[in-house]
Amino acid sequence: IQSYYELLESENYLKQFTFLNHEANRLHNPQPLLAAFFNKLMAVRNGANQPITIYQIGDSHIKPGYVSTTVRGSLLKFFQPDTPVSNALIQYHYTGINGASYTNLQSNAAIFEKIETLQPDLLIISLGTNDAQGRYNAANFRKAMNGFMQKVYAKQPHPTVIFGLPADCAKNGTHNTNVEKVAAEIMTYAQERGFAWWNLYEVMGGSRSVFKWKQKDLASRDLIHFSPQGYMLQGYLFYHAMIHGYKAQTENGG
Repeated sequence: IQSYYELLESENYLKQFTFLNHEANRLHNPQPLLAAFFNKLMAVRNGANQPITIYQIGDSHIKPGYVSTTVRGSLLKFFQPDTPVSNALIQYHYTGINGASYTNLQSNAAIFEKIETLQPDLLIISLGTNDAQGRYNAANFRKAMNGFMQKVYAKQPHPTVIFGLPADCAKNGTHNTNVEKVAAEIMTYAQERGFAWWNLYEVMGGSRSVFKWKQKDLASRDLIHFSPQGYMLQGYLFYHAMIHGYKAQTENGG
């Protein structure tokens, strides 16, 4: 795993994945909500003894830990080099649950209790894949997403959120068009409420890109899940989107 992480840092290695859309790899709508979070990161980089808490909630894509630990490792390398995870000021927590969706997570009290306990400086919500399976109804999804977020607000009234949009995937071996519909609803919700989002679907190559990921052994045979290397690549890409947003603010005097 460590050797693969080092590979990800090689531009020559990443060049083989011609389907990746690096131009799209950024956080959308980062201002003004992420400004305070980026300023906290800048303070840590400048030597401040100020803890930062990040909490990522997701489904089976997040459960194995490859995405979250890659993001965490990359953040620590940039902001606190040579600092053991146990001593780091940046604390990255994650919860991944098989089959998790905006609908069924509403009854998961443990997740909302953890939000209340952690009061994270950044909440990353990586859901939507399971909402795009089966029959999709836009009104039902909006209701589910609103219900989920109301439970978040009950524990942390003013959260700083990045929504991770779902990856391209297949359903019964063919392209799942519901993913674009779910992603569009999440983007609309985020835009209306001033939250940021990261469009993994677009970054990974868009429609039917999961088949290309499979050809490179980055996606699983079911064309829904990914290999450890695929998840680590996603984490590495997300980290770069975060750093792009961070530098855009701090280098402009934010």
